[in-house]
Amino acid sequence: MPSLPRLALPVLASLLLACVGGPRLESTPPRSEGPPPTSAVASAAPPTLLLTAHLQPPGPGDRDYVLPVRAVVHLLFSRPIDPMSLTPQDFVLALASGSRVMPVGAFLSAGAEPGESRSVALLVAEPPRAAAEAGKPVSPPAEPISVTITGLLHDAEGRVLEGLSIDVVPRERPVFPVRAETAAGLGCRGYAQAVRVFWSAPVHRPEAAPMPQIGRTDGKQGPADAADDDDDTADDAVLDFCLRSPATGLRIELPAGAAADLRGAPTAGASLPITSGPSPSA
Repeated sequence: MPSLPRLALPVLASLLLACVGGPRLESTPPRSEGPPPTSAVASAAPPTLLLTAHLQPPGPGDRDYVLPVRAVVHLLFSRPIDPMSLTPQDFVLALASGSRVMPVGAFLSAGAEPGESRSVALLVAEPPRAAAEAGKPVSPPAEPISVTITGLLHDAEGRVLEGLSIDVVPRERPVFPVRAETAAGLGCRGYAQAVRVFWSAPVHRPEAAPMPQIGRTDGKQGPADAADDDDDTADDAVLDFCLRSPATGLRIELPAGAAADLRGAPTAGASLPITSGPSPSA
């Protein structure tokens, strides 16, 4: 039998190895990519909420804006707002007549201390009147009944608030307390602790106003030792109530008239739990 050519031997050996089940190289399918990691901001804390919207008459500094202002809708959020993302185009107001309008101005409250930049004032303009209607009596314009965030408004930590919506409290209802938080290191300097109360619209503290009652972790309840309303040059939607006791406040009972709105009308009373507030850097 003639011998095989030498060049054919390596080829024959390779074929024999393949037949007897030598190791096979298989391409592994690509790993399926999971969902992108959730940001720490989105996962570590609950979402920022739009807590209330309250319709009020314009203040002295609001009446003569770019257009005559007939009303202000005061918004309160659960976290401070990023001022760089705040524009009137972020909001749409639904009126009782069925139409929708955009505010002519949107401003953060005048609060200067950390954690206070949660109140936004939306200026609602007088409706335009034709020259032929000048001097003629007209019916009052429809009031806003709801507000929706339609733009890329952010809170101070970058959360997008687009899509939040809430009904507007009518102007006939008194300004009311909405939220109470501990405010350690923020207000009531010289006292053991402070309880910060956020209101539905700007308020100030009259000299003869009654003090709220605060229930504490030591089982005692008593009036606040002082009120701190001197931290800002303008009225805003925040008041601090001071305690000498180091026992943490659990609940605050605010009587009617604990504050007054910009017109001097007494505020409504409320009973609120005291929650943990933001850090002083918020």
